[in-house]
Amino acid sequence: MTGKANFNTVAAVFFVVLAVVMFVVIPDQIEKPIIVLAEDAMNLKAEVFPQLVAAAFLGLGIWFFFKSFSLTETNQFRELDRSALVNVGTTLVAMAIYAPAMIALGFVVSGAILIAFLATLYGNRNYYLTAVVSVAVPVAIFFTFTKLLATSLPPFPIDTFLTRYFIL
Repeated sequence: MTGKANFNTVAAVFFVVLAVVMFVVIPDQIEKPIIVLAEDAMNLKAEVFPQLVAAAFLGLGIWFFFKSFSLTETNQFRELDRSALVNVGTTLVAMAIYAPAMIALGFVVSGAILIAFLATLYGNRNYYLTAVVSVAVPVAIFFTFTKLLATSLPPFPIDTFLTRYFIL
């Protein structure tokens, strides 16, 4: 360590702390199966892979910490103008609203509203293209996850209608 602490050092410490928290919290976040039908030869627990990712994240955070002392980059966050901060703040608020809206309105409807809102916020003025993308992307994602990957997403009447008449 031949330099002084900088913005990257703070980011590295944040990543190390986040990795430790993830590693500790992961076992409590993964639901245990009620019934185990078959035992495999390896008998790996469900939390092994996420914990491996958290451990790799920890290793990279530690490496970044030591590397940060030799970096001479400036903190460009200080140079951001007000509109950039407003855009990021608005996006965070929109995502916070999107999470409960997905339960109430369903994945397709809430996703379409979010995409249309963010596209308009960031300057897209082709409303026809916005409408097409706002509907097509959530529908495609909904079909991919519910039909091809056999997972569940929060449905709403339009989601149920689309699922019932989907040919796969």
